[in-house]
Amino acid sequence: MEEIEKELLSEETVISDDDEYNLEYFNNREYINFDNQEWDYDINPNESISQIFQGSETSSLVGASTMFIQIQSVTTLRRHLEKHQINVPTKKYTKVVENKNQDPFEKNQQEEHDNCLIQWLICDLQPFIIVENYYFKKFINFFCPRYTIPNRHKVKDLITDSFNIQRNQIKNELCKIVGRFSLTADMWSCSINQESFLSLTLHYINSDWKLCNFLLDIIPFNISHTGINISNEIMRVLQEFNISNRIIVLTTDNESAMVVCGHEIASSFDNEFSMMTFSHYRCAGHVLNLGVKQGLRLVDAAVIKVRKLSKTIKKSTRINNALKQFCELKKIRHLKPILDIEIRWNSTYYMLKRFVELEPALNLLAADDELIKSLCPINSEWTAIKDTISLLEPLEKATRYLSGISYPTMGEIRLVYIGIQSHLKRFEENDNNTQREVAKVTSSKIDEYWEIMDKNSITSAILDPRNKLEIFTDETNARQHIQTIYEIYKERANSSNSSFTDQKQHSPKSARQYFLQLRKETSQTPANEVTPSAESEKTELDYYLAILNDEEADPLLWWQTHSSEFPTLCEMARDFLTIQATSVASEQVFSVAGHTITKTRNKLLPETARASLCMKSWISNNLVKEM
Repeated sequence: MEEIEKELLSEETVISDDDEYNLEYFNNREYINFDNQEWDYDINPNESISQIFQGSETSSLVGASTMFIQIQSVTTLRRHLEKHQINVPTKKYTKVVENKNQDPFEKNQQEEHDNCLIQWLICDLQPFIIVENYYFKKFINFFCPRYTIPNRHKVKDLITDSFNIQRNQIKNELCKIVGRFSLTADMWSCSINQESFLSLTLHYINSDWKLCNFLLDIIPFNISHTGINISNEIMRVLQEFNISNRIIVLTTDNESAMVVCGHEIASSFDNEFSMMTFSHYRCAGHVLNLGVKQGLRLVDAAVIKVRKLSKTIKKSTRINNALKQFCELKKIRHLKPILDIEIRWNSTYYMLKRFVELEPALNLLAADDELIKSLCPINSEWTAIKDTISLLEPLEKATRYLSGISYPTMGEIRLVYIGIQSHLKRFEENDNNTQREVAKVTSSKIDEYWEIMDKNSITSAILDPRNKLEIFTDETNARQHIQTIYEIYKERANSSNSSFTDQKQHSPKSARQYFLQLRKETSQTPANEVTPSAESEKTELDYYLAILNDEEADPLLWWQTHSSEFPTLCEMARDFLTIQATSVASEQVFSVAGHTITKTRNKLLPETARASLCMKSWISNNLVKEM
């Protein structure tokens, strides 16, 4: 009887959690007259509060100002009773898997199976509650009756413990890596639980000259998103992993807090070499997107009409079905229209391109439907749409090419920039193009950021054996810049020796050829001969620049092959070719995070999400031992 009274009184919100129960006091105040009612003294763990009060007119405590609604769960009640050290029966499920196993695994075997289970949960983005699912238990018990399936709370503890162990393994592995690291960072706020995270991805070239990357950390960020706070968190993580003096570049978007963060990190280094070589780079994909957004503000009514028509088709099942029939009639693949999104790169280009692909079916649909006819572009507007696609196509190709994370991209920014600006200039000068003004504004916006990005790309471009000095209009300044960096590295050249093994890596040659062609179409300046060093004895740099460019070479494979000929330059290439032209790696982390923190997992704690996301990346990139 006393336990039931405590159960009911635990719903009273005005009682402090630290107050002791005084049942006589509450009875005297006539909150509930327990003596006038008959109660079942046994607590049913599956019984809700509404069931407890069933048949009683008591819906509130008499004399109390707080009204109580009937709820369908006793979870809160259970937690409250446990807090006051009142024993509560464990929750029972309607379906219980009978495990007749009398011979469970030994501790080591149980741990091995536990590791396999949490690896599957993490890498397949499964909710922890699945281990308590009746059919999951039945499935596991059928194939492995000796295995004792842990509950969801035990699973969480196992993941947290594994995360801490693997984090120490990562620290040890980073100490073995030759060369320096580049970083990408970005902030993300989850719309499901309003939690914020700072992602930090690490990029490096391993002993096989393969470009590698993984999620170093994704930090729950509950403080103000200022540049100083972001830089402090990044430096804390770098110091924890003992790599704070081995960072060559941080690549972020152009948000003001990230710009401040870059300056703060640069000023925090106490190592002279790091102070001389560290830089903060702006995301090239973000810069291209800013240019496109600026130009599209001047877009004409044709594109606006496409957006409105696409929205109309997507909202109507009837129109969608009719469009599908006309696509079959015209023997073209039926694809639903795409709507552009302001924050999504190239989305306007994809919307217009899809619209043009559906043009034959749309014309039939317009002839059959008056609403569609009123929204469908006329002939002159179709011309404007196709001109806009031609304008945006090289920028879309550039974004995808520079967003790669498995091959060097920073050295290609200059080639891509020259190709895009040549394309936009031709577009401006062609009187037949309807989007000349859009091209002019886009070009102007990209030029603003290129003044910042120009110097940052020099070293990486020259160390790419496909480019060297040929990509520069002013070879003298470029030569002086690389000479300065070379002399800094020369002083440390004897401090490390690396051994290499052959391993060829795929390079996206078709995209490169595309931008080479754009450059050649307007290039009037012949490549100047490289002026040899004035010194009587030529240096590594002189010999390297004297070699003819190999436009078909894989940069990493080239340096692996020539490492013994150019040891100092090889060290430079190992560092500078890791630099990322975009912050896409961090964006990809947030895509995975969006599938981890979902509506059905909105109570996932930030630290648990952090452990799961980091471990998924480490396991996927083979950085830790198989669990």
